[in-house]
Amino acid sequence: MRLPTPVLLALLTLAVAVLFGLGTWQVQRHQWKQRLVKERDALLSAPPLEAPDVLQRAPSEVAWRRVHLTGTWDHPRSMVLANRARSGVKGEELVTPLVPDGGGDAILVNRGWYPETEGDRVRAALDSEGSADILGLAFETSGRTARRTTQGTWTDLAPASMSASAGVTFRDWAVLQGEPVEDGLPAAGRVLPVQGYRPFVNTTPHLQYALTWYGIGAALLGVAVARFVVAPRRAKRDATAKAE
Repeated sequence: MRLPTPVLLALLTLAVAVLFGLGTWQVQRHQWKQRLVKERDALLSAPPLEAPDVLQRAPSEVAWRRVHLTGTWDHPRSMVLANRARSGVKGEELVTPLVPDGGGDAILVNRGWYPETEGDRVRAALDSEGSADILGLAFETSGRTARRTTQGTWTDLAPASMSASAGVTFRDWAVLQGEPVEDGLPAAGRVLPVQGYRPFVNTTPHLQYALTWYGIGAALLGVAVARFVVAPRRAKRDATAKAE
């Protein structure tokens, strides 16, 4: 069954409009991500937030800011994030509450990554530290959830879920201890755990997606022109030539 020409034209017009719209949306997403990269780079380049100021701020005001915290480690409430692979090596990350000198709820601190085979040694070394004086990257955890596995490890760093299990309240933001680092395994002789964080980068190829949508739309538009403009003109020209 062939669709009437007006209906087919309407469907083609709608399809082309949708495809070009998707391409424009991807361009806008790219521009938004680039602005976000600049904003977070600016936050990271700012001086670290210090206590007690940082302890009085809302989670959104400390997100993607470097922070300097002092206090005491609450080692008995440390938790392990399992299945954290790096460069093909299965590992873990240790999360320990930091009770700030300024008082108030403890802050969950991701103390770094280590190979699973080094777990006992690394955790014992970290547990030997009593006082805390750290630099790190703060991040908001609102809305995050995690679960405790049957092995006693955790699937993610989520203060709300962990608070319920620990029986105490943690702040609704957490910290990645360390400074900016490249992802991967530690170099030979480097002390474990591997601490730090990677600056925010835009890894989604929005412009490539945009070109794909624009390309499909342009191809469909070309098919429409060939079908409804070029083909009728050619048929008319051939008919005129035969009549002569």
